[in-house]
Amino acid sequence: MKAIMQARGQQAEDILALLKGVATDEGSLPLHEIHEKTLAAVAEHLLKSEVDISGLAASLDGAGERVSDPELRHEVLNIAGVLPFLEEETLEQKVGAFERLADGFGFDKKFAKELHALAHKKATHLELDSLRAARLELGASALKLGLKALAGFFHLDGNKEMLARYEGYEALPEGTFGHTLIRYYRDNDFPIPGTAGAPFSNTLQIHDMHHILAGYPTTPVGEMCVLAFDSAMMEEDGGKMLIAAVAEWQIGFQISADPVWKNQFKPEIILRAYERGGNATTNYLVEDFDFLPWLDKKLEDVRAQFGIASEGALIQTAKDLWCGDMGVVGSRESEDKVEEKRGFLNKFLMKANTN
Repeated sequence: MKAIMQARGQQAEDILALLKGVATDEGSLPLHEIHEKTLAAVAEHLLKSEVDISGLAASLDGAGERVSDPELRHEVLNIAGVLPFLEEETLEQKVGAFERLADGFGFDKKFAKELHALAHKKATHLELDSLRAARLELGASALKLGLKALAGFFHLDGNKEMLARYEGYEALPEGTFGHTLIRYYRDNDFPIPGTAGAPFSNTLQIHDMHHILAGYPTTPVGEMCVLAFDSAMMEEDGGKMLIAAVAEWQIGFQISADPVWKNQFKPEIILRAYERGGNATTNYLVEDFDFLPWLDKKLEDVRAQFGIASEGALIQTAKDLWCGDMGVVGSRESEDKVEEKRGFLNKFLMKANTN
């Protein structure tokens, strides 16, 4: 369990006050509704505290004395790093407040520089993420993922043995992990792993299993939930992955090959996902975790064994679609979807992984 989920009493109140200091640039900005909801969700799901957010002082003075534990400081910064990207109008001011908080915690300037770069749309996922954390989340190193994607471009990524194994999961009883995994691919109109020319299916199998175990669809909010869940579970620092995702799916910054959106951050749902991940008892975000022995078992039994609470999952029944209520990834249309110019490779990757 992350240190922030064990903070209580005065320590919890101090954390919320510091977060409010970032969200309001130490009181120079009004507390925006999205920030107020986010702080309330942090209080409820991570700190288990009933605190009057409106009554908290917003000063960052003495931050180092108010939060002295190094691990806790880093986790507070990860939450604080999300706040500037919840609404764009006063982004620079909130990044500046974040920098003062990081300085008060005794951190070097690297984290703040990354947020400044992201604020100017100059950061990529690989520049922002901890590489080890990203490798655990995606199941392979950035280099390996890149090579797999390149192989997919030339249809050299097919694997008959893998394809046959995945197709075999469809014969498993309904409700098993493996059968649910196949339904996930069918609902999303994704090719089955092992199919030639399917770069996402063939590089993100581990991430796809994370969706199944945590119970979240492939919608923008579902993806942010998986990242929040996994960040809380893993021993590595995965907080920067969520910050990058929020920038893409809340204020529409194009920093990867993914489609970008606006207004998709749902504080109650996403902080609940963090809580669920932090309370899980089996950390499968480790090198070479073997999922194969679990795929023929009932999904509810696997979750019980891993300590994953069913409450809070967005996919609850066999009738719930793993693509969510937006339709399949390649066909989603919404006034909140941001249309950005993309290169040929990005367009290819987005289209290649839908049937």
